[in-house]
Amino acid sequence: MKKTILEAGKIRNVHGLHGEVKAENWLESDEVFANLKRFFLKETGERELKVRSRRRQGDLFLLAFEGLEDVDAVMNLKGKTLYAARDQIDPEGRKIFYADLFGLDLIEKETGERYGKILDVVNRGASDLYVIRKADGTEAYFPAIKEWILEFDLEKGVFVKAPEGLFD
Repeated sequence: MKKTILEAGKIRNVHGLHGEVKAENWLESDEVFANLKRFFLKETGERELKVRSRRRQGDLFLLAFEGLEDVDAVMNLKGKTLYAARDQIDPEGRKIFYADLFGLDLIEKETGERYGKILDVVNRGASDLYVIRKADGTEAYFPAIKEWILEFDLEKGVFVKAPEGLFD
């Protein structure tokens, strides 16, 4: 099931005296992050922050929000995760995000064998790795290599062709 709110970044610190914050971009591109008009502070969308201004500073963005005009108003935002509405990030509704994969079964396409549930996605250089929890409670890694991932079904799971012996 696709989430409607996705992690977009994190507020690292305040900047100056006029209510700006320094924020990390966790999205696929700086352009997508820079075009967001609003953020949310909780995954459930509980508090909306409308962007008043934004600009780059090195690898971070300086953001200012409507109604938060000074350093005291934004001090409590330090360390908070910023969420964005999926339709702002992916207006066409065609992309699959990491958050969509969490909790899905990793399934062998030919046999229907379920290897486990996807807990996380990490990157160790060459490709993403799916962290899965196997039925016995142990964790294993599955390399997210294009040739091994055959189908994404957000209702049923991720169908793969695992190399022989990977989960032995």
